[in-house]
Amino acid sequence: MVYLKGVTAYGFKSFADKTHVTFGRGVTAIVGPNGSGKSNITDAIRWVLGEQSARNLRGARMEDVIFSGAENRQPLNYAEVTLKLDEAGQLIDGAAEIEVTRRLYRSGESEYFLNHNKVRLKDITELFLDTGLGKEAFSIISQGKVDEILNAKPEDRRQLIEEAAGVLKYKKRKKETESKLSETVGNLARVNDIIFDLEGRVEPLKMEAAIALEYQELLQEMKDADIQVTVFDITQLKTHYSRLEQEIKEYEEMILIKQDKVTRLEQQIGQAAADKSLAAAELDKLTARLLELTETIERTQGQYHLLAEKKENHAASTARLQRELTRLSAESREARQRHDDSIKTIDEAKQAVKQLRAEERALEQKLTALNSDVDQLVEEVRGNYYETLSEQTANKNELKLIERQLEQLAGYFASHKVDAADRDNYEQADKAHRMKQQQLTELEQQLTAAREAYKQEALKVSSLNQTYKTEEENLFKAYRYIEQLTSKHESIVAMQAEFQGYFQGVRAVLKDGSLPGIHGAVAGLIDIDALYQTALDIALGGQLQSIITEDEDSARTAIAALKKKKAGRATFLPLTTIKKRELPESVKLQLTEQAGFVGVLSDLITTDRRYQAVIQNLTGLTIIADTLPHANQLARIVNYKYRIVTLDGNVVNPGGSMTGGSLNQPSLLLKQKEEERALALKISTYKTSATALEAKVAALKEELAEAEHYGHTLRARGEALAEDRQEKMLELTQHEQKLAQLQRANEAFAELADRRQEHTELKEQAADLRQRVSRREEELAHIQQQLEDYTVFRTDSRTLEKEVSAELNDLRSRRIIQQERLKYQEEQSAQIQQQQTQLEQQTLELTAQNALTSVEEMTAKISELSTTLADMQHDRTTVQQQLETWRSELQAQEDSLSQARHHYNEGMRQISGLENGIGEMKARYSRIDVQLENLIYHLLEDYHMTYEAAAADYTDDSDIDALRKRVKLTKASIEELGPVNIGAIKQYEEVKERYDFLTEQENDLLAAKATLETVIKEMDSEVMTRFTETFKQVQQHFNVVFSELFGGGIGELTLNSDDLLTAGVDMTVELPGKKRQQLTLLSGGERALTAVALLFAILKVRSAPFVILDEVEAALDEANVVRFGSYLQTLSDDTQFIVITHRKGTMEAADRLYGVTMQNSGITQLVSVNLNELDHNKVKELTQ
Repeated sequence: MVYLKGVTAYGFKSFADKTHVTFGRGVTAIVGPNGSGKSNITDAIRWVLGEQSARNLRGARMEDVIFSGAENRQPLNYAEVTLKLDEAGQLIDGAAEIEVTRRLYRSGESEYFLNHNKVRLKDITELFLDTGLGKEAFSIISQGKVDEILNAKPEDRRQLIEEAAGVLKYKKRKKETESKLSETVGNLARVNDIIFDLEGRVEPLKMEAAIALEYQELLQEMKDADIQVTVFDITQLKTHYSRLEQEIKEYEEMILIKQDKVTRLEQQIGQAAADKSLAAAELDKLTARLLELTETIERTQGQYHLLAEKKENHAASTARLQRELTRLSAESREARQRHDDSIKTIDEAKQAVKQLRAEERALEQKLTALNSDVDQLVEEVRGNYYETLSEQTANKNELKLIERQLEQLAGYFASHKVDAADRDNYEQADKAHRMKQQQLTELEQQLTAAREAYKQEALKVSSLNQTYKTEEENLFKAYRYIEQLTSKHESIVAMQAEFQGYFQGVRAVLKDGSLPGIHGAVAGLIDIDALYQTALDIALGGQLQSIITEDEDSARTAIAALKKKKAGRATFLPLTTIKKRELPESVKLQLTEQAGFVGVLSDLITTDRRYQAVIQNLTGLTIIADTLPHANQLARIVNYKYRIVTLDGNVVNPGGSMTGGSLNQPSLLLKQKEEERALALKISTYKTSATALEAKVAALKEELAEAEHYGHTLRARGEALAEDRQEKMLELTQHEQKLAQLQRANEAFAELADRRQEHTELKEQAADLRQRVSRREEELAHIQQQLEDYTVFRTDSRTLEKEVSAELNDLRSRRIIQQERLKYQEEQSAQIQQQQTQLEQQTLELTAQNALTSVEEMTAKISELSTTLADMQHDRTTVQQQLETWRSELQAQEDSLSQARHHYNEGMRQISGLENGIGEMKARYSRIDVQLENLIYHLLEDYHMTYEAAAADYTDDSDIDALRKRVKLTKASIEELGPVNIGAIKQYEEVKERYDFLTEQENDLLAAKATLETVIKEMDSEVMTRFTETFKQVQQHFNVVFSELFGGGIGELTLNSDDLLTAGVDMTVELPGKKRQQLTLLSGGERALTAVALLFAILKVRSAPFVILDEVEAALDEANVVRFGSYLQTLSDDTQFIVITHRKGTMEAADRLYGVTMQNSGITQLVSVNLNELDHNKVKELTQ
């Protein structure tokens, strides 16, 4: 049978050292003084068996079970207990011995081990289920447990019987089964809801699927007929297309001949226009010269007449100016004399005012001194008197207070005496204490900093981890998107490599790599912005598939190959024969200024220099406009000579006809090329982004690893600092106790020293105060005499003050009068100065007039102007003659230019007629091209077939009209079906499949539900049977054991209801010689012995591998303790007992004795004695 072989504890509560307790069979008693840690052995066993309540382990938190430190011992970081069980075959098949270990860290992390293998708490719980060793079983009973058994509710007391009956595993399985049943019922309800929903969808979907199948059959029939009709139409259109293409070429050759002639006329017109411009320029130059000479002559004649008139008036003006200068000179001298006299008078007045102001200030100062000096002296003396008197009173009061304090200190010294030696010890201890406090503070700061750093690093790790995951997901998304784009790009490239969308003949030439001189199709050799693609598509149409060759020989070779292979037709453009066509520069300049003009199509196309002539031949005369109204306006400007295409595909043809409407789809060739270029750019962009993301993800991964490593370093540092802080706190606590003792002695000494210092200071203060009181008495007498003298002096000064005030008023009146005179003199001086300035100015002006040019100078100037006039009149006559000559030349140039323009317009009219013919043919050509494009696109878009593939598969065109009717009929039948849900076929299959699956699952769930209900009933039946049998046996044994332990009496167990699954257990007792009474009325010893009787009764029915009793007999008297010990010996044959006790009777009944001591504060130690190896007397000595 399983028995407890030993327990090993380390770091658990008071077991600071690794402690091993070995238990043998029989009874083992553990003894020791209170507080030595005996019950910690019980707690260790309860804890390793899976106890999760810290309260049941006599703690507040689970971390309290870890050794928290003691004197000279640091706290430990974890607690560990190992339970060793022998003969454990009934727990684990084939196991002779098992070890169960539990370990708890201060971080809260807990670990369980079974035979050194890590397991879960659930595994430990299930291992001991129904063995009597569970954490809630009856195998571990303390004094508190005794009261719990007696005070428990009947339903709780039932658990002891269930543990003995071994039904807990059935109840646990029943609970799990009920949970499965509840889950099954829930699943069944959900399945029923889904089935109900699907039942309403199956039939409608079945009908929709049937309609969809009929629709698909009709659609296939229409598809076959439509493809055959489309192939026939394309073939017919291709024939018309080729014929029109040949006619257009013939017209274009005629236009080229006419254009050469018009070009020569343009050159003649240009030369004539240049000559005309030269003549007009020369004419303008001579006209400007004639005008300039005329203006100069008129201006010179004016100067001549003006000088003659001035010469006549000069003599009279000179005499009048001389008289005026004489008068002004006399008036100026008089004004200067008066101004000098005024300046002298002003200086004298200023000196008088200055003298009066000085005398006035002197009297004011004297008066102020008389007013303030005496009053100030009196007030100062009176203030000194009051201040001195106040100080004298305060000094006397303070002296009386100090004398009383000195008397009190003398009494204190007589009653207090302290040894000074304690003071030095305290100072040393206090210094050491402050140092330890400083160290602890620094440690706490370091620990706080370490925790904060760890917290920040943890946040950083979390943030980095989130960022890493996000960026990694973005990288994977980029990879997936690049893969999608690449697949699509490769598909388009493959289509281009196969030249899909090209005519049969064009494709045959392009795919035949053996043909010489083939450069490629026009569509493949040009690039154009997406904005202009529609206009290019409409302008060129089928010419986009024209093949550019090196020369005519290359073209002929390719045509021969097509004929030989019967591969179709193609248009070839030899580089050696095709010439460029361009709009005249004058037309371009005229169009550039017009609204809506986008450009010439050839200027909007990008191509290799080798192909520019070909592209200009095809597009050089095509104008691009933004809208149709603007296109009409531009057509009128160019006189309807050129084709104009709008950005949305409308056309104004030469001659004025217009083509337009809606477009089905743009050219597949241009669309493929644009899409391939866009995809290539996208792939390149995303690959660049992916590369950057790869680098970013790699950097984030590295940064995350570094942050995690740094976080582990910070955590280890924090744990080390926490241990250091715990040591410092322990040292500080011990030191504080010692310091408190010394502090009390030091405080007494310090107080005595303070009192002595105070006594000395008070004596000095008293002596100083007595001296000050004496000095203040003398000062008061002196101040009183001064006050009387100053009062007499102030009366005399009042008379002198009145005399000085009268003299001051007289001086002020004289100063004001003198200031008014000074102001008047300054105003007169300013007026004289102004008059003098005006006279001097007039004199200067007259002098300047008199200094004009003399009569002799005027005569010479008049002669010079007369000569100049004669020369200029001769030049004007010459210019007039030249002007007439150039006018005749200009008329001749205009006649020549008019004749050249007439011939040019005639040539342009002929070209316009030819271009109109080409325009009409190209319009038909474009319509056929658009029809072909639409039909080919129809095959590609609707049926995903090329024309060539369709023509190869659909060759029956014998009755094309019948096929057209079939298309219409099947289309009408499809329309009659109305809206068709094609997805209904797949939906019906999916819903039907799911409906069948869920129906089958419903049946499985119903069967599972029935099975689970049957299992629950079987387990209930087994629990009731086992519980009933065990309860009857425990009931019988309880009455017997109770009578044996109490020496008589009756103990009864009864069920409080008929429900054997939930009935509680009631307990009633009748002590020997007493009536039956309630359990709450029993004494402590009687209650303990009753609970022990129930435990022994259960053990007789279901023996446990071992039982731990923690001072359960503490309340028993000696006689009952002997009975208790005797019964232990009786039961120890089948059950191993470990008893924690203080009672000698229990010790005597033990086979092995453990003594528990605590020699070092807070640390438990054990001493063991095997009592079976000692004689009986020695045992008594040990237990006394």
